[in-house]
Amino acid sequence: MFAFDGGYDPGQASHTVLLELRRTIERHPAVQHASGEPPGQFIRVVATLDPAILGSEADEGTLTLRWYAGETADADPEFAFHYSESSNFDCGWHHEPNPHVDGWAHYQERLSAGNEYEYEAVSFDSLQPVPLLWGILDRLETRLTDR
Repeated sequence: MFAFDGGYDPGQASHTVLLELRRTIERHPAVQHASGEPPGQFIRVVATLDPAILGSEADEGTLTLRWYAGETADADPEFAFHYSESSNFDCGWHHEPNPHVDGWAHYQERLSAGNEYEYEAVSFDSLQPVPLLWGILDRLETRLTDR
């Protein structure tokens, strides 16, 4: 994404990706509502989910999507797709520097708010936002069903 002066604008690039992710996630049958925050220049998208459709017995679930396109147009993005539910279970797939695993890509999970996160290295089939989102939703459904 380019700024008015023709240069690359990482904030606008990130917003554009999050706008597309919001439009995309609204098509998933488990999504009851999705909004970008703050309005006009998203730094995250928050989707309210029906956990039962994903295989959970929790009453409420939320998936928060964060995306940072990077300082240059060819940089790898930093992102997090983080799920939490009313049972206090939460988990997420992240692509960002962290001290817990080698590399950027990892999955983290904790069974309740009082537990520490457990981390494991993962890989993603794509770093393209829309295919990545669908892949994460598939992984989330598998994780919630297998719990």
